[in-house]
Amino acid sequence: MATSTGTTLVNVNKWLDGAKFNSFHLRVFLLGKGIFTCDGYDLVVYGATVPLLMRAFKMGPAQAGAIAGYALIGALVGALVFGSLADKIGRKKTIILCASLFSVCMGLTGFTNGPLWFGVLRFLMGIGIGGSMPNVIALSSEYSPGRNRTMMGGTVSGGMQIGGIAAALIAMWLFPMFGWRSVFFVGAVPLLFLPLYAKLLPESPVHLFKSGRLAELRGFLQRVRPTEPLAEDTQFEINKGTGKAPIAAVFQEGRAFSTIVIWIMYFMNMYVIFGFTVWLPKLMMNNGYSLGSGLFFLLTLQVVSYIGVWIFGTIADRLGGRPTLVVAFLLAFVCIALVPYTRNFGLLSLLVGLSGFGFSGGQGVMNGYVGSYYAPTIRSTGVGLAFGVGRLGAILGPALTGILMSLQLSFHANMMILALPGIIAAICILLVNDKYNFARQQRAMTQKT
Repeated sequence: MATSTGTTLVNVNKWLDGAKFNSFHLRVFLLGKGIFTCDGYDLVVYGATVPLLMRAFKMGPAQAGAIAGYALIGALVGALVFGSLADKIGRKKTIILCASLFSVCMGLTGFTNGPLWFGVLRFLMGIGIGGSMPNVIALSSEYSPGRNRTMMGGTVSGGMQIGGIAAALIAMWLFPMFGWRSVFFVGAVPLLFLPLYAKLLPESPVHLFKSGRLAELRGFLQRVRPTEPLAEDTQFEINKGTGKAPIAAVFQEGRAFSTIVIWIMYFMNMYVIFGFTVWLPKLMMNNGYSLGSGLFFLLTLQVVSYIGVWIFGTIADRLGGRPTLVVAFLLAFVCIALVPYTRNFGLLSLLVGLSGFGFSGGQGVMNGYVGSYYAPTIRSTGVGLAFGVGRLGAILGPALTGILMSLQLSFHANMMILALPGIIAAICILLVNDKYNFARQQRAMTQKT
């Protein structure tokens, strides 16, 4: 598009949307996935160390469960603090700052000798994780081609499961030789890669435009579409976006009841994910298995969870989000509930794996379903609120499970209590009124025309 002065005017959003996936996109993808892998490692490794930490710090289950929640409370704080900071200093600096914070805190955690400073450092580490996640997703989304945006967002965040797999494997390898401190020292290794991130990670195109760094913006846009040269005098414009809608908007036009049950669904599933993941090795040890076996179950859970995200995502594309979610949540409920009824190691591993297959696969489908349920003008508000309520479930899952374990309940009772939120989540998705689903309304309008 030409301006009145004869120069070319390029809409940055359209330029990025129309690109084809190339090596530059792959770089952004791999760097983003690396951050999420570190986040996943830092969160899951606590569950692997709980049995040893309880012995070393002489902690009961209630205190260990509370400490598990500190990192997630920190993540809530980090998302708020670093979300605003990124608007001022840019996403690149914010991501590197957050990665520095969670890596330093992980390394320092290995030197602690009691629950107080251990908990403080887990909270600070959580702030770094909470600040990095939304900025990595946003940066990946900004540079993604329009046709690949959903895929890139999902696969970048899939680094969480890879980090969880790494946490279980590294714990199985290092615990016998070096003890629990070693896995936290490993969490400081990302510091060595931060100079690489400083060199290779691009800055947000929106921040470059708003801060007047147009030469840098032109350079990155040229890498996105290398066969289409941009002149030195090219001018740029950027879409303003719709901004965030008021909270009341998600309760209007018949969506009030559905919004509430969506919140409950998020709460319940994230309660199960974090409660089950954090306490799985210790619960298995309480049922007569060794620490090594408990870590193997944790590894199985993470591997099959990663597979579940991909498979249930494919099923949802073909059969729809609601029926897929019902199956996913019921699968998690049934498998967790059946865990106490077998001593066969192979069958037990299968049940643990299928539990993660259900609740992790369900979480991925749920994110896509809820995103499409709300109209674009209120989508960020609707999804953000659902995630906020879900994080409360993630905090309370490990904490309440620890309290229940301190009451000396049976293995059967603990597993049934962890399983029940799955069936509640399944009921919730059935109660969502699909009549007000924006994506469904758009399809109906398209069919009419």
